[in-house]
Amino acid sequence: MKITILRSSFQTDEFVRNEYAELIQRLENECNAEIKIIGDELVETCHGASLQALPDAYMIATGGVENLFKRIWSAIDVEMICGPSRQKTVTMIADGRNNSLAASLEILTYLGNIGVEGKILHGTNDEIISAVVETCHVASLQGRIGLFGQPSDWLIASGVDRDFLCQRYGIETVDIDLQRLIDGIKVVPQTEAEEVAQTMVKQAKVVKEPSDADMLEAAKAYLAIKRICQEECLDAMTIRCFDIVKACGTTSCLALALLNDEGIVAGCEGDMQTLMSMYLAKRLCGEVAFMANPSQLTNQSSMLAHCTIPLTMCDETTIRSHFESGIGVAIQGLLPLTDYTLFKWGGPKMDRYFVTEAKAIEAPYSNHFCRTQITLNVNLKPYLLQHSIGNHHVIIRGRHANEIRQFMLANGVSESVTE
Repeated sequence: MKITILRSSFQTDEFVRNEYAELIQRLENECNAEIKIIGDELVETCHGASLQALPDAYMIATGGVENLFKRIWSAIDVEMICGPSRQKTVTMIADGRNNSLAASLEILTYLGNIGVEGKILHGTNDEIISAVVETCHVASLQGRIGLFGQPSDWLIASGVDRDFLCQRYGIETVDIDLQRLIDGIKVVPQTEAEEVAQTMVKQAKVVKEPSDADMLEAAKAYLAIKRICQEECLDAMTIRCFDIVKACGTTSCLALALLNDEGIVAGCEGDMQTLMSMYLAKRLCGEVAFMANPSQLTNQSSMLAHCTIPLTMCDETTIRSHFESGIGVAIQGLLPLTDYTLFKWGGPKMDRYFVTEAKAIEAPYSNHFCRTQITLNVNLKPYLLQHSIGNHHVIIRGRHANEIRQFMLANGVSESVTE
């Protein structure tokens, strides 16, 4: 969640941080907020801001910021942000000190005059934090998701009601024809692909099956997908990846790993429910996520595996071929033995979720499973074998179950039975 604090030219950033120290600390700790303070001298940094850059809330710290807000809003592509498919309520936080409520009321009226919906969160610190959790956790999901092709044929229970996503969470979904990607791969400049491939080889501990030609084609797929993401202004994407294997003789595993690290949430097999789980992990918890298959279960532990993972989650990486096909490039990542959150948000209307916290006890490797493997000290049998929300689940580094439960509670989503 992003919160921009507005202050007048008569005050300093230091004044704001001292004056609102408790509230800012609680916003950072309890709402996982990224705080940015803006005064008159920083307005130009907002010029041409996109939906991705727009904060989830403005905290009005002082009076005298009304014209500052108007200048910020004028620098934004308002037509793009507030078009029919992207209605956005402007949320303001004001506890009343330093004429903050007075300024917020003027801004609220200005927004109404230009046809933009706004609201003010006002009260004690406890009341403000509660309102932020309830209000901004919904707003923080607004964005644009690209579907490169249809979901894989074997995903018979992982679809999402796209109209519901738009109406409830402000998420726009865009269909990307796979032929556009296939054509794009063919025209990627050789020198650009070589640079990406060489960088990956240098960063990896070792390269096993893939040849130089395999690395080059995987790099081309990454650059072509990234270019489409930029052209379509995507916050997230998922791809029918096996069709790319057949059509181009390469994989998108490397592309997805790199895109996740670069801030574009990226999932495979066209699995929209799991992509939404990854997207929430990024927006709510500020973490990239590992999309994985549950692969081996005991009464004491659970092993999950997949062929792509964000490189930033790994202590080291090995360049491998794709497990099922033996083609292209996949990532075998060595995950640290630390705390993780296992999570899945699903249902056609995203009305169910599962979350638990666990510790990694082993980062094994077996030739019988996808390339990156991790074992958690949690018994998932009662949940997975009787009540599972689909196949893929996501693993997030750190303990985030409370944040996720707060979001789900605020949005009326039911926790799945675990026993």
